[in-house]
Amino acid sequence: MKHLDYYRPQSLDEALALKGERGAEALFIAGGTDVMVLGRQKKLDCAALISLRGLAELTQMKLEGDTFFLGAGVTLSRILNSPEAARHLPILHDAVQVMGSTQMRNVATVGGNVMTAASSGDTLGPLLCLEAVCRLVSAQGERRVPMHEMFTGPRVTAARADEILLGLDIPLPTSGDRKSSGCFIKLMRRAALDLALINVSVQLWLDEAGETIAKARVAAGVVAPTPVRLVESEEALEGAPLAEALKEQAADHALGRSCRPRDSDRCSSWYREEMVRVLVPRAAGRALNRMGIDAGQVG
Repeated sequence: MKHLDYYRPQSLDEALALKGERGAEALFIAGGTDVMVLGRQKKLDCAALISLRGLAELTQMKLEGDTFFLGAGVTLSRILNSPEAARHLPILHDAVQVMGSTQMRNVATVGGNVMTAASSGDTLGPLLCLEAVCRLVSAQGERRVPMHEMFTGPRVTAARADEILLGLDIPLPTSGDRKSSGCFIKLMRRAALDLALINVSVQLWLDEAGETIAKARVAAGVVAPTPVRLVESEEALEGAPLAEALKEQAADHALGRSCRPRDSDRCSSWYREEMVRVLVPRAAGRALNRMGIDAGQVG
């Protein structure tokens, strides 16, 4: 690897000031789990690294009314070990459980996963389904970007070069006594420490009677250049009886303009298409189970 200057600021303001001084030649890093990999691949195009690790402003994780705030610097291990995250955001908790190793989860951050913007990023589908809002901060102030507007291209986000992801505001799916739950499923070649061949996330909200799907959010990774919501599937499910969520026909809608699987070294496009058909209803069934509904009895 080439020589890189390394900075460890003690506050968010200091980090932003350093970026202002070094400009485009400096790169913000969070957990830093991709740095050595990118360096060896000669894809680390910078002269300096500004570490955001441990900054107090980025490490908060708290429930505020009907919003769960997840600081960008919160590690995956903290999410995994949080009873509140498991209770309120099971779809995100699912994803963290199958990400990397214990050692990696101890340093990798949710903000790093968002800003890397890889199509295979496991937390990104759940965050899309949860309608998270990204809070971006720069020396000019703070702005908010909905998660579905965050990914503008392969590994490219809507964040400007001088902005830091402060954290994510996640509306509680069950606020107002709404009946809601979700599920994340990751298909891998191995049982652990592997990138996804495909991942699928489904969050369902039921009507007051618990008989139809009032609202649905469906997302997938490794089926398009960026993580995507499968809007066609959502539209097919909303207003439908619960049984529709368990049918492959509902997943067929996902294979429209939003979902464009491709061949890769890991697997072929046709296999990814088939797995969308299989995993969307499977995730929906598990979401129903979490709401106390026996998916086997729905019909």
